[in-house]
Amino acid sequence: MTPIICTDYEAMSLKAAQLAGEAIPRDRESLVSFPGGDTPLGFIKEFTKMVNAGAVDISRVRYVSLDEWVGLGKEDRGSCACFNHTHLLGSLNRPFLETHIIDGKAADIGEECRRLDDFIAKYGPLDLSVLGIGLNGHLGFNEDGVDFELNAHIIPLSSTTKKVMGKYFDREYTLERGITQGLKQIMAAKRIILIASGAHKAAILARSFRGPVDNSVPASILQNHPDCFVIADREAAAEL
Repeated sequence: MTPIICTDYEAMSLKAAQLAGEAIPRDRESLVSFPGGDTPLGFIKEFTKMVNAGAVDISRVRYVSLDEWVGLGKEDRGSCACFNHTHLLGSLNRPFLETHIIDGKAADIGEECRRLDDFIAKYGPLDLSVLGIGLNGHLGFNEDGVDFELNAHIIPLSSTTKKVMGKYFDREYTLERGITQGLKQIMAAKRIILIASGAHKAAILARSFRGPVDNSVPASILQNHPDCFVIADREAAAEL
């Protein structure tokens, strides 16, 4: 695990985008995955700027979304699909080779989970996984207590996630489950970049990377990854 401490959110976002661009191979097709949410917005902005300027070529890159709220689709503001279509795919003037965006409103959510597994199995493993970190150490919707050996799965939302999820939405939802890439798939990525910003992430970042590897803090498994960058602003890195 390689920590990189940046002066502020903007510097963190730019550094993450630069490392992401470097991780995309130029001589073959590849597969990448990015998170949604507040923290990744700056990273997505910097990455799309690099692509649109021609500094990063994604013509041979496939993109797969990380997770989704079960019950929400791309038309629902605050969903991961809406985030992907609005801030990433809709901002690119040079498209990915192919995209797979999880549909949380699929009529058969179990089949949607299998489709996610199949896409990663067909085109993976991931060359690059960019991640945020939850206040309970979750990665995607791999909540505390998750089995480290799972591939894509559907999981009950933790109490911590339910407490903070309202900030993403412009209306009230009753959401109980998430669909997510599993930690087995994430850990198979050739490069992982975890981004964290703000003092509210300092304690969980320290527990994840200075504490034991244990599924009570899912992000702690990243200590075992051979090419993992943890990029944080000064506030988030205060306890590292």
